[in-house]
Amino acid sequence: MHTMSQNDRTQLIPDPQQPSRHAGGVQSPRPIAPSHCQQRGAANASQRPNQQRQQRQQRQQHQANGNAPKQPPTHARGDRGPARKPAKNNKSGKKTTLFVVLGLIVIVYIVGVVAFSQVAYPNTTIAGVDVSFSNASSAATKVNSAWKHYKLTVTGDDFNWTYQPESDEPIVDGEAAAKEIINHNEAFLWPVRLVESLSDKTKTTTTSNEVDLDQDVDLSMLSDTFDQKQFEKDLSAAIDEFNEGRSGTFEANSSYDEQAGKFTVEKARSNEKLNREHVIKYAELELASLAETVDLSKLGNDAYEPLNGTLTDDQIQAVCDAANNFLGVNVTLKLNGEDAGKVDGSSVLQWISFADPANPTLDTSQISSWAAELANGFNTVGSTRWWTRADGKQCAVEGGDFGWSIDSSSLAKQVEDAINNKQTGEIEIKYSQKADTFTAKGEPDWKAYIDVDLSEQHARYYDENGNIVWEANFISGKPGEDATPEGVWQINSNDGGSTLIGAKDPETGKPKYESPVSYWMPFEGNMIGFHDATWQNDKSFDNAESYKWCGSHGCINLRLADAKALHDCIKVGLCVVVHS
Repeated sequence: MHTMSQNDRTQLIPDPQQPSRHAGGVQSPRPIAPSHCQQRGAANASQRPNQQRQQRQQRQQHQANGNAPKQPPTHARGDRGPARKPAKNNKSGKKTTLFVVLGLIVIVYIVGVVAFSQVAYPNTTIAGVDVSFSNASSAATKVNSAWKHYKLTVTGDDFNWTYQPESDEPIVDGEAAAKEIINHNEAFLWPVRLVESLSDKTKTTTTSNEVDLDQDVDLSMLSDTFDQKQFEKDLSAAIDEFNEGRSGTFEANSSYDEQAGKFTVEKARSNEKLNREHVIKYAELELASLAETVDLSKLGNDAYEPLNGTLTDDQIQAVCDAANNFLGVNVTLKLNGEDAGKVDGSSVLQWISFADPANPTLDTSQISSWAAELANGFNTVGSTRWWTRADGKQCAVEGGDFGWSIDSSSLAKQVEDAINNKQTGEIEIKYSQKADTFTAKGEPDWKAYIDVDLSEQHARYYDENGNIVWEANFISGKPGEDATPEGVWQINSNDGGSTLIGAKDPETGKPKYESPVSYWMPFEGNMIGFHDATWQNDKSFDNAESYKWCGSHGCINLRLADAKALHDCIKVGLCVVVHS
């Protein structure tokens, strides 16, 4: 049962013993013992203030939420104006919410700073060991237990070398490595670093496209088992092996790219030697931070020794451009309409001189040597030929003046002009004398010809198809000084009759002989040739041994009818092959 205080009762129930507050100023006295009904009324009266307080609290709560119900204006004494508008309470609520959110962000950031001051980011490795979210102690334990996984690979262009410790003791100082990683966490930037790490961008060391070779090598993260001298010795040996065969100088053959068909800086630099000092220094810098790869391309030009010790890439490019000016030629050499060779960029390579590395020139002496060698391959005059005669006899002959004769100096000038003019197409090789056809050296370069077989003392005229057009027995020169010269010749004239005059007799001063003939067909100059010999005994032409006692001074003696028949069917330039 609720018991009202004395003050409550005095405020709610008039005291009958006290005068009432009326205009007369006298209050009714307060009764000494209120009746039962009075007590119940007093109890109800004591509950009304509590209900009023609860109502006021509810109204205040609605106002704070901006949803206070509209109240009719009151005229109670003490009201001085209309109720406050709820909009101001709305702004106050939003500010409160903002402050709460900012507070949460600050708390999360501080927690992150504290956390990443002590643990590694995700996707972080040390010597190949995943130490994500590990503190220094845990990371060190993982690294030391898995030290065998560490290896360092040095690569660049065609160079590749791998270092892997062979010792049974860990090469990695796990404690030092872990501390180094966490010390570089940049905890105050942990949101950015965390995003990078989740994108697999975290490295065990800070990387850069530029390598500072002047910095000191700090091997503090490696254990005492690391043998630095042995490391440098092994890497040096690999570098020496790579440099073997590289001259380190700018050379035409080494700077010409066959696939590109021109001189290039990249190909020229393929002859560079690795800079042993720089490569070892860079490898040790990466090893010091326990990197797993060493990319020599990051060293740029510092990875190699400069070509000739002086040329820069720009200078090499200028040289390549100058050399490429000689490569535009592309001509096919023709000899009597047949392909006889080709001159293109690959041919010119051997003729470019880099005596002055910065100023390539065309070496004309080399072109002349090449032209002389090529002409010698074309020239067949006096060379040995082998062939099978139409009747199946295997024959060979050497000497004579029939065949190809190329002027090598003219050929060299033709090629030099073609190179300077970047000529394309065909060039007909100039010659001072030609044969019937162009073939490989040693093969017959004639078509129709007169076969003069000294061993048989019989001559045959074959056309281009190997058919016999004319044939006859003959008497050749006497053995010795008057022997008929062997070789490949050609008919020099066919004018008919002439008088053959021999050499002067030193005793008489007169020609040894003067013999008029009806048909004179010389083939060695105007001294040796076919002619009729009516002074010979007719039977002698049918004896293959008769030349030994009645032979000529070197000419081919024929019966008159045979000489006339030959005269009638040949032309100047016809090949004459004299052989035994």
